Amino acid sequence: MIEVAMHNLLRFFLFCALLLPLLPGCKSTPTPNDPAYVDAVEVKLKCRELADQMLATVPNDALQGFVAMPTSFVDQNNTSRSSPLGRLMAESLFYEFNQRGFPTREYRLTGHISVEGGRDDLALAANQIVPTKGQKWAALVVGTYYVDKDATFVNARLVRAGDGLVLRTGQLVLVNTPIIARLGKTDPAPATAPAVKPAAATAQNGRRSLYPSLYTPADAISSGSIPIKQGK
Repeated sequence: MIEVAMHNLLRFFLFCALLLPLLPGCKSTPTPNDPAYVDAVEVKLKCRELADQMLATVPNDALQGFVAMPTSFVDQNNTSRSSPLGRLMAESLFYEFNQRGFPTREYRLTGHISVEGGRDDLALAANQIVPTKGQKWAALVVGTYYVDKDATFVNARLVRAGDGLVLRTGQLVLVNTPIIARLGKTDPAPATAPAVKPAAATAQNGRRSLYPSLYTPADAISSGSIPIKQGK
């Protein structure tokens, strides 16, 4: 009788242990075996693989005297846009290059590459300023990524800033796991500043505002956004 009661009690405790994570407000602590954690570690390992590809021949006379400047990887279809994935890969390569004895430089503190608000360090953007004079020591780490349905393709280059010569290259294919899908979402387009109207047009609009019932902008008439008011 006692053995039956103990058996039932153990079953009850087991049931409670299984039910506890399902209760509202109860969250299990992530462990190294969780798939999400494994996917996150895989991103780090992929960045390590990329650095290995680019620096496999170090030490090499062709790379002597250069200092690496990793920049945010950009969308292959629009090099003026990046994403959390693009910035994470650049930050990871700071670490990976440094660990391999390749000197790196935090150029964003010195102004060698201009940093725009919300844009970060997009060295491949058409309007990005990357001075080349007197920078024979600089090797830019640039890269692009292309997000497809099931995978993300990454290409990286170590480029001599002085003349654009490609010193090293690397390639990756990332499976679009949930974390890659989240990180790979492109940044929203920066808000454009409203156009400043010429002084003459501003003065003219000021005169028109004295007779609001008699004036209807031409664009409003064509779009039908407001009713047309007839005046005498």
